[in-house]
Amino acid sequence: MSNKRVQQQIKKSLSPELYQHSVGVAEMAVILAKQLGYDEKKAYLAGLLHDCARDWTERDLLRYAEKNGIEADKFSQKYPVLLHAAVGAAYVQDWGVDDNEILAAIRNHTLGYPGMSLLEQITYVADKIEQGRTYPGVEELRRTVHADFYQGLLAVAEQSISYILHKRQPLHPATISFWNWLVGQSKGE
Repeated sequence: MSNKRVQQQIKKSLSPELYQHSVGVAEMAVILAKQLGYDEKKAYLAGLLHDCARDWTERDLLRYAEKNGIEADKFSQKYPVLLHAAVGAAYVQDWGVDDNEILAAIRNHTLGYPGMSLLEQITYVADKIEQGRTYPGVEELRRTVHADFYQGLLAVAEQSISYILHKRQPLHPATISFWNWLVGQSKGE
């Protein structure tokens, strides 16, 4: 499927607000890709598609996961929205998206995991700092990301984890492992 058809498909699949967010993530992913010397077309597509299953109901996410062999761990069963990333990565394959880097970026943009590729990191960060985001501290995160991407990645992960802790929700083990890996990377371990 061509990028134009993928863009048309995603626009039909999402609410107007979520479509705007996805375009914002795609645009920020391109900015970050330029900054880091990465493939801008791949970054754009990963950003555009990252939330393709975000509007699905909890029931639909759980059903699709079960039908397609996607693990729904105890966290995903309690918070099915967490499945939107893995479900989305599987779902866009039906649209002809078969680039493993793009699929991994979609699959891992929410929880993170140790050893994320550059495209996965770009998508993770772009999702949190795209221009439509207005939460307290986002401007500082944008400045940090643009000054030093890897310190920015660490700051974005810290903000995301702090937000979850502030809501007194449990941290997914993948997020804990991701954080530990990031801290180790920043200390040269």
